Amino acid sequence: ILQFNKGRDPFFLATKYVAMRKDYYRFFRATAHLFYEDIPKGSFLFKAPSAWLCGDLHLENFGSYKGDNGVAYFNINDFDECALGSPLLDLARMMTSLYIAAESLGISQKEAHKLNDCFVNTYFEKLEEGYIRVLEKETSTGVIKKFLKEVKGRKRKSFIKKRTVQEQGSIRLVIDQVHTSSLNPVDKTRIKRVMDEWALKHAKLEGFKVKDVVHRIAGTSSLGLRRYVALVERKGGGFGFLLDVKETRPSCLNTCNPVHQPKWPTEAERIVEVEKRFISDPPALLNNMDIDKRNFVMKELQPVADRIDYSLFSGDLTKLKDIVESMACIYAWSNLRAAGRQGAASADELMALAKKKVGLKKELKNYTYHYRGKMREYYTRYCKDVDEGRMKIKTTHGTNF
Repeated sequence: ILQFNKGRDPFFLATKYVAMRKDYYRFFRATAHLFYEDIPKGSFLFKAPSAWLCGDLHLENFGSYKGDNGVAYFNINDFDECALGSPLLDLARMMTSLYIAAESLGISQKEAHKLNDCFVNTYFEKLEEGYIRVLEKETSTGVIKKFLKEVKGRKRKSFIKKRTVQEQGSIRLVIDQVHTSSLNPVDKTRIKRVMDEWALKHAKLEGFKVKDVVHRIAGTSSLGLRRYVALVERKGGGFGFLLDVKETRPSCLNTCNPVHQPKWPTEAERIVEVEKRFISDPPALLNNMDIDKRNFVMKELQPVADRIDYSLFSGDLTKLKDIVESMACIYAWSNLRAAGRQGAASADELMALAKKKVGLKKELKNYTYHYRGKMREYYTRYCKDVDEGRMKIKTTHGTNF
């Protein structure tokens, strides 16, 4: 863990380590690299036609967003670890997450088995059908439909108002040390200038002007990497929007993945391109940019961007199955949508994979159920190391973790 996170900002890295200590599921979310390092060479998980992968498929990497077309969708929302490889890797990561999240979801391991049966059965069924769909308010059902209906009513103006403050006739972003922290004046000026210069080269962002920029504190796995939220004013001083700007790193899936990867100009371009292949209508303003020779993925920070609050369905297996079924559909459709690109198998090859589902389902369930026990051992050891002071790091704020 210390080696994987080497080079990150010590203060925000300490925040990450604290979050990992508090919750077993957050520990799992933050350690995808361990999951991949542990897969044995020659595992059945590698023995499938190549597809474009999310790379870190789990319950909380699905959520809502609004596309450039203004429609609210429910889809995969994090592609930091995306790569070309066996889709069984994503299935295994997702199924392990369901076993690990069982306690938080208020269900037994027996019920978690049922959720995983639902997920893997639906995935192979949709893959075998070979048709591609999208999940938006008009095409969704049950819990997802209700969720999208709720987020659609959120307005950008009130969203920005909650995150900004007026001072001496000027507007700036609120600093609360929970979601945001300040940048020093020199860094702020430089980042604003780089972003404004970048926007001049993109006709879609004509009139783009950054009014303020601060550190953004969000997620778990990416804590310690550079991440900013920018307040943008429209041309002529009109009502603006917020941008999420997130530093990128190579996919941790590379540690085990035997599939040769295409060469990308930057890691940010890899993430943006794969996300566009997965999703019929990508998030508004999705793009890549460089700041201080580092790669960043940029997208609009939206009032409709949200994850499902699973505590509302705690113990309700019927509603949880409805959600998991939708996620399986989304992933199967995404594999098919990105088929045949840069080394990915054709849709026909993926459909043929689905015909082997009986044997694959059994192997996937056995592997992921037993691996969740290994992850529990890791978490227990990690908590002990933290509690006994073996995870100390010096921070730029003069404190120790």
